[in-house]
Amino acid sequence: MELSLWIELDCISREQRSAMNGLTDNIRSAVEVTFGRLEQHVVHIIVVSDEYMRQLNRDYRHRDYVTDVLSFPMGEESEVTGEIYLCWSRILSQAEEYGHSWQREFSFLAVHGILHLLGYDHHEEPCPRMRQMEELILRRAGMGR
Repeated sequence: MELSLWIELDCISREQRSAMNGLTDNIRSAVEVTFGRLEQHVVHIIVVSDEYMRQLNRDYRHRDYVTDVLSFPMGEESEVTGEIYLCWSRILSQAEEYGHSWQREFSFLAVHGILHLLGYDHHEEPCPRMRQMEELILRRAGMGR
C-alpha cells in the first residue's frame, strides 16, 4: 500500500508535519501486517481546515457541518484507491476530549478512513468488527490504548 500525506494548512509546525509523516509510515506498515501486501492500493491522506471539511461534507454528503474524517473511493478505473480527508481542528479537539495525544487521534482517523476504503462500513452506528480492526491496526502501529 502506498500512503501519501498532503497537509493543506500553514498552521501545522514542521515538527507536527514530521510526526505525521512518521505516523503515516507506521499506519501503512500496520495495515499491511494486518491485511497482507496491498500493492495495488494507493491512498492519499489530506489534512484540511474546518472550512474545507465543511464544504466537502456539504457538497458530497449534504450535511452542513464540520466532521472529523471523510473517505472518498476513486473507483476501479483510477490508479488511486481513494482519498481520506482529516480535519486538523477536530483532531486536536477530539484528542483533548478523549484524553489522548493528537498523534493517536490522527492515527485513529486515518485507519478509520482506510478501513472504509477497504470495504468496511458502519453507517450511523459504530460497527464492532470495524472497531476491532481499528484497535488491532493501531496497536500494531504503536498507537494502542
